[in-house]
Amino acid sequence: MSMEPTGKRDSIAYSKKMVEAKDELTQLQDELNNVIVKFVLRALRVYQSTRPEPLRPGEIALIVNNELVKGLLYDLNTQPSIDALAKAAKEAWAKEQKQ
Repeated sequence: MSMEPTGKRDSIAYSKKMVEAKDELTQLQDELNNVIVKFVLRALRVYQSTRPEPLRPGEIALIVNNELVKGLLYDLNTQPSIDALAKAAKEAWAKEQKQ
């Protein structure tokens, strides 16, 4: 089966789409950062609720590392999570293509 191009590409339209995609990527990264901050704040509230003294900056950094890197990001990299994300993406893509 050949993978030859089927026609001439519009480089101007492609360049415009890439600029739009970059803007969208920046917006999505901001949204993702906001969601991750919510996960971290939840963890900080839980840890703070178990003790009378305020969390120290070093403790906060440790909790962020444990909660985010060893918790949330690890969980997202497990096969069941990847499969669920792939399924959701396929469904969203199919729905978008119908519109």
